[in-house]
Amino acid sequence: MEEKKSTPMIIAGAVILFLLAGCGAPRMQSSGFLSDYDRLRPAQKEEHVLYWEQPGVDWKRYDKLIIAPVQVRIVPADPPVELRPGEAEELAGRLHEALVRGLRERYPVVETAAPDVLVIRPALTHLKPVTPAVNIAATALLGVPVDVGEAAVEAQFADSLSGRILGELTVGSRGSIVDITRVWTRWDQVNRAFELWAQRLRRAMEE
Repeated sequence: MEEKKSTPMIIAGAVILFLLAGCGAPRMQSSGFLSDYDRLRPAQKEEHVLYWEQPGVDWKRYDKLIIAPVQVRIVPADPPVELRPGEAEELAGRLHEALVRGLRERYPVVETAAPDVLVIRPALTHLKPVTPAVNIAATALLGVPVDVGEAAVEAQFADSLSGRILGELTVGSRGSIVDITRVWTRWDQVNRAFELWAQRLRRAMEE
């Protein structure tokens, strides 16, 4: 009888641990892309964002954007993450597309510097794919998937004419097993994170 009672408790405990492990953001290491990591501080309204900005910047005067191609600055992770050839570059392209798509309706994306144009320079610094086979096995054993995707990015914001850096940020996301439709393919959770980052960036700029 005791053995029968303890088994569900063990499984329930494991599920809770996996749920907790899926929360929060990956631990990020600096890639060297930003100019000043020592100035980064936690944002008040956006979870898992560190940023700094120059005092006195009139952000509202910028109503157009230049969104630079996303650089790939993947920092070695512990434990190591194995990426297939070309995956990081492909996802950098998807991140750029997500930023353009998420911002262009409110902020026209242009290519020419002007007094009202802000430059966004992003860099993709961390990637961890979902392993679908792990989630299939975990679901069979525990009733829930356990492996989620991760991503992190660093970004600079600069005046397009002077090149002066006006602010910098880092943001990282870990997927959720609650979003069960996105744990069966390798990069669905990361692609969703890109979309959410673009939405949050637009909201922050509007505010």
